[in-house]
Amino acid sequence: MIELQNLAVILNDKVILRALNFSWHKGETVALVGANGAGKTTLLKVLSTLIKPTSGKLKLADGVTSQQWRRLFGAVFQESFLYDELSAQENLLFYQQLYGDADRRKTEYLLQLVNLLNVKDERTTAFSKGMKQRLSIARALIHEPMCLLLDEPFEGLDLASKKTIEAVLHERKRAGAGWILVSHDIDDAWRLCDRVVFLHDGTVLLEQPCHEQQFASFLTYYKKVLERG
Repeated sequence: MIELQNLAVILNDKVILRALNFSWHKGETVALVGANGAGKTTLLKVLSTLIKPTSGKLKLADGVTSQQWRRLFGAVFQESFLYDELSAQENLLFYQQLYGDADRRKTEYLLQLVNLLNVKDERTTAFSKGMKQRLSIARALIHEPMCLLLDEPFEGLDLASKKTIEAVLHERKRAGAGWILVSHDIDDAWRLCDRVVFLHDGTVLLEQPCHEQQFASFLTYYKKVLERG
C-alpha cells in the first residue's frame, strides 16, 4: 500500500531520517521501536503526509492518490487534536463532517467502544489524559480507516484505559484494518504487532517478525544498541 525508498528528512539543518526504507501493506500490524530521537515520530508524520521528505521516494499502491491515502488512515499523535470547548460527541461530529458524514449513531457507537458514552456531553477540557487518549482513538476511527498511525498510544495511561485501547485495536484487526505503532515498550510492541522495525539514528537497523521464540534475542540486541548510544 505504501513504500518509502531511501528516504531522508532534514529539519532545521538536522538529519532526522537517512536512507530509510520501509513498507506497509493492508492489514499489517507493525511496531516502530527505538530510542528517543531515532526518528519514529517523524516517520509516522511522513506516512501521514504531515512532513514532506527532503529526498527519496514515497510510493503508494497503483491507483491510490495522496488524497485517497489521507482518507485511508487515522492518526493518533501526542497532540490530541481535540477541541476543549466542545463535548466528546461534538468533537466526533466535527471530524465526521470533515469526511462528509453526519451520523450520531456512529459517534455514539465509537464513544461506547472507548468507554466514554456516559460523558458524551461533557467538555473535553475536564477529561483526564486517558479519557482524551481514548477519545483521540475514536476520532481516528470516525471514517473507518484501513490503517492507524499510533504514536505512543499507551503512554501515561492507567491499566483500564490501556486495556480499552487494546480491545479497540483487536476489534479493528478483526475488521481487516492494520496499524503502525510507535512504542518504547518492547513487550507491548511484540504482543500487539506482527512485525517490529528497530529504528536507530534515523534509519532501519533491524526488521523482523514478532515470533515469540525470538523475543529474548531481539530484546538483548535492542538493549545492547541503546547502551552503546
